[in-house]
Amino acid sequence: MRKLNYTDLLAELGISSAHPGGLNLSKTILSKENINKEMHVLDIGCGTGQSSAFLAKNYKCNVTSLDAHSTMVEKAKKRFNNKKLQINLLKANAEALPFKDDNFDLILAESVLVFTSIDLSLPELYRVLKPNAKLISIEMTTTKDLNLFEKAEIQNVYGIQKILTEKEWTNHFTNVGFSTVSVEHEENVHYQHIASEENDPSPYIDPTLFTILESHVHIMEKFKDRLTYRIFKCIK
Repeated sequence: MRKLNYTDLLAELGISSAHPGGLNLSKTILSKENINKEMHVLDIGCGTGQSSAFLAKNYKCNVTSLDAHSTMVEKAKKRFNNKKLQINLLKANAEALPFKDDNFDLILAESVLVFTSIDLSLPELYRVLKPNAKLISIEMTTTKDLNLFEKAEIQNVYGIQKILTEKEWTNHFTNVGFSTVSVEHEENVHYQHIASEENDPSPYIDPTLFTILESHVHIMEKFKDRLTYRIFKCIK
């Protein structure tokens, strides 16, 4: 039987928004973009679909939502159906996208890439973007050096391969081919509290997941001065 992980926790609790700043930060970021109804937008790692629903409802653009977790996809589908939104929803992996080259005008990745193999997922996102199109990525970032034991502790809780600084993230984006990478950081924005009235919890939640939740809370407190986030805006 597969060992449960942090992503399972988010899926089974039906977390609407686990990335730093939540939907309010997403709204602020998107308001700065010239999104129109002709644009094709990919929400990668869409989770339960909150940002996708906001995009489709408020910008009337063509939204494609994708997540690798079956429960996330089920709950996103439920959200879209309840809101009567026409959104193309797929279960797929960011490391092998089922799209043709030069397909999207904008890709939104909210605390997603850190949970993937960056060396596989980033080239895929670059590939499916149209020329001069944009990737907006909100990612966990460390502001100070972590020792090997601290890195291992964080990686074990979240099941991630790398914990990167702002410079290291920027290097990854430029190395894959993005011509311009700008970095933003809204002050007084932190990782979201898990609890929210927008959540859609499963009927049964494995008690093991609450141990993972406790570990998450511990990590957020222990590394509150060294784990933060950055908004990366990358032009192909």
